[in-house]
Amino acid sequence: MSNFEIFKSSLPVMFGYGALGFAVGLYASSSGIAPVWVALASLIVYAGSGQFLLVALIVGNATLIEVFVASFLLNFRHIFYTLSLLPEIRSLKAPWRYYFMFALTDETFALLRSKGQVTGDKTHIFALTAFLNQFYWFIATVAGAITASELNFSYAGVEFSLVALFAVLGFEIFRQNPNAKILAFAFICAFVGLFVFPAKYYLFGTIMSALILLLAFKKERKWSF
Repeated sequence: MSNFEIFKSSLPVMFGYGALGFAVGLYASSSGIAPVWVALASLIVYAGSGQFLLVALIVGNATLIEVFVASFLLNFRHIFYTLSLLPEIRSLKAPWRYYFMFALTDETFALLRSKGQVTGDKTHIFALTAFLNQFYWFIATVAGAITASELNFSYAGVEFSLVALFAVLGFEIFRQNPNAKILAFAFICAFVGLFVFPAKYYLFGTIMSALILLLAFKKERKWSF
């Protein structure tokens, strides 16, 4: 893939990150966090929902242990992204392999999976895709932080743009691999989890339950995913 093709494929993420990143910048700046710290967080932390949570924890004077536990639970799903891409990650050249593991997000994972079987220089494709997505996020959050003091802007509800983006990318993955069993299983786990787990443990509990069930079915050879 050429650089232009990689850039073109990342445009949906750019629009999603533009809206949500701007909202993160506004939220952080309006909470008293200086733009320079917002920029640093987007370079070092680089986690959409994680940065929303981080601002709330800072404002609430949370302890380091509380920050660790909350961040771990919120981003636990990334373990499964890495496991899913492990063969590709191992084939990447250093130091880009390590950067990609750091910069792997929901949208980067979905975007790469929606391409199907990646052909060509995987190091170039994976690293540039991750870099472009982080660049979009960085610019958006900094822009939001800088303009927060100038504009009386309500960001309520704008975070849903990323949910919509991920839904579209998820649909693209399903089009590449239309496995109805996996789709139905995911919907059932997500729905049942709403009634089983408290809101703050919903994502973690649902993912762990789904993993345990998948491993059990695989071991007993009841399903062939």
